[in-house]
Amino acid sequence: MKTHGVRLVIGVLFVATVSLVLSACKVDKAAFAKQVGLEDVSLASVPDGAYEASYDIQPPAGVMAANKHVRVRVTVADGRYQKIELLEPASLSSNKTFTALTARVVESQKLSVDAISSATVTSMAVLKAVQGAVTAQKN
Repeated sequence: MKTHGVRLVIGVLFVATVSLVLSACKVDKAAFAKQVGLEDVSLASVPDGAYEASYDIQPPAGVMAANKHVRVRVTVADGRYQKIELLEPASLSSNKTFTALTARVVESQKLSVDAISSATVTSMAVLKAVQGAVTAQKN
């Protein structure tokens, strides 16, 4: 009986510790977007074309990120986002969650879309790469 009680206490402590660690790793999305300098970009002065850019993001202290480096190709026509392709890492290009993120940018014509829950850092890296691609092309 004592062994069962000890195991129960250890299990409860383990779950509490994991919960505490996971809650401490949550990222304030708005603050993080501001910290990395994510801003909407007017495409009015961006010439039509396809532009590539990459971005390496530094996660906040204590936060893990599966993908800190991303590369995108952004197609602009008539002052609008037409298409955003995820080039690197290859795993993102077939990830429906991330293709939905880029689709939201194209649909809304802005970078200030909701980041993907539990993938905030990678979401911000994608959005910053898009920002970089079009900002470098402004007249």
